[in-house]
Amino acid sequence: MSGGVYIADDAHWEFIAKVQGMFITTNPLHFEEFAPITQMEAEIIRMVANLYNGDRQSCGLLTSGGTESILLAILAYREIASERGVKNPNIVLSNTAHAAFDKACFYFGVEVRKVPQTPELTVDMREIRR
Repeated sequence: MSGGVYIADDAHWEFIAKVQGMFITTNPLHFEEFAPITQMEAEIIRMVANLYNGDRQSCGLLTSGGTESILLAILAYREIASERGVKNPNIVLSNTAHAAFDKACFYFGVEVRKVPQTPELTVDMREIRR
């Protein structure tokens, strides 16, 4: 079931439950109360920035799931496009892209242009270029 169950390994879920149990009562929005969570978030962001060769000016944030991540990515790209003078931003997506892209583009005024997939079930790059 796509999006519902990612792994059926009991040991994995026992590990997840243990980790969640350690932090379930914390809320990083209250950083003054939960400094270790804020530190963990900063460390994760720095690790990812380092993986992508980010410099000391690189920044980031953690999200709670895929939809939120997509929403924030589209918002960030819209803002960057606006700073560059783009008045009517658009995004080209495969017609199999996650529905959150449509949602984000609707919320943030970004035009969606969808392209079909090939018979091999890959995105049609000729259509993307067109």
